Amino acid sequence: MIRQSIALVPPRKTGRIERLPAALQSFGNLLQRRQDVVRCLQWGFVVIYLSLLLLPVLLPMTPVDAAIVRRVAFSAEVIFWGIWWPAVILSVLLVGQFWCGVLCPDGTLTEFASRHGRRGKIPTWVRWSGWPLLGFSLIYFYEHVVDAYSQPGVILLTVGGASLLALLTGALLGRGKRVWCRYLCPAGSIFSLLSRCAVLHFKVDRAAWDAAPRPQPKPVDCPPLLDVRRLRSNEKCSMCGRCSGHRDAVALSFRSPGSEIERMGDDEVRVFDALAICFVLAGLCYAALHWQSGPAYLWLKGLITPVPAAISAIVLTALAVGALLFAGLLFSSGWRLRPAARLAYGLIPLAGLGLFLGSVDYAWRLLAAAGYDISLLRLVLKCVVLIVAGAWSLHMGWALVARSEAGRGAAVGYLAIVLVLSALFLFAPLAPG
Repeated sequence: MIRQSIALVPPRKTGRIERLPAALQSFGNLLQRRQDVVRCLQWGFVVIYLSLLLLPVLLPMTPVDAAIVRRVAFSAEVIFWGIWWPAVILSVLLVGQFWCGVLCPDGTLTEFASRHGRRGKIPTWVRWSGWPLLGFSLIYFYEHVVDAYSQPGVILLTVGGASLLALLTGALLGRGKRVWCRYLCPAGSIFSLLSRCAVLHFKVDRAAWDAAPRPQPKPVDCPPLLDVRRLRSNEKCSMCGRCSGHRDAVALSFRSPGSEIERMGDDEVRVFDALAICFVLAGLCYAALHWQSGPAYLWLKGLITPVPAAISAIVLTALAVGALLFAGLLFSSGWRLRPAARLAYGLIPLAGLGLFLGSVDYAWRLLAAAGYDISLLRLVLKCVVLIVAGAWSLHMGWALVARSEAGRGAAVGYLAIVLVLSALFLFAPLAPG
């Protein structure tokens, strides 16, 4: 009777929400199985990237071709800085570094060169953790001082120079790996911070890994040289999918936004990261994107020549914003360095989406120069994004405050920091064209 009654119960339909994890895992496994398709996609992006980078510089500038060259250069400018770069920032923050592992031209070039190069050992000095942040700061600073985005030759020097270094790194170091991406890529410094908030990650079941039956499969071909067995963070994972399904212990999975940061142990909190968030991700990126309309530049250009005024304005603004944020974090944490550093991670969504808004502003600048009235659309987008970003950062920050048992004063102080940073992004004027 029991068997009959059970048999008569209709099977429960799988809900849409329940099907999502299985679909994600299938997608991760598809990346792992069809690396041939992924490679074709990667080389397609290399061709597009090199075309956008080289054509505006190499096309002959004759009177007949001048209009064509200007059109090509303008199209490359719009695609690179008005669409491509903002989309990459947003995707890394929301879903992780799929851009790096699946699409990035520099990653493709450095891995290809590493498979056919000298395959040398990685020197100790290459492993210094400060190279990516230093490289990003210098390139970002230089590009905005000289307004490089509208100058194809300067973009070829900076962006193309980074690609050349990636190619040389692969030719000299590693055995078919992405040494450049792991230790040297300038964008990797920012992406490592943003991706820790992402809702997707490759989850490793350590018990299933250790219990995998023999014969065991070949080790994972992890391009950024990660120990997949101990993988707990999105920080350096390029989301290439090559580890998906390994030993039936690795799967692409959902997680709540910012959960990786909220559960960080004391040994994982780094003061260096906190300084990078305050002075670079928030301070330098804000200063570089808005220096032309900022009060520092408007005051300095009346005292000194334009180039030194621009340099000074960016540096002073970046230091002022970074110092304000870090001092606020210290105050909220009772002037304790380690708790303040932990709180800084909560600002990543707001600072990252502020960088996204500042990058989108370049597209607004181009549209405004073309005669379009985009003021209302720009304001609406800013408000929507900042509301989401502020709520996200507040949720993460208050979870970190609760974990540290810092009390109500810390929560109020953190709220003030979020409001100040949000106001900076909201009232940032559109740079002149």
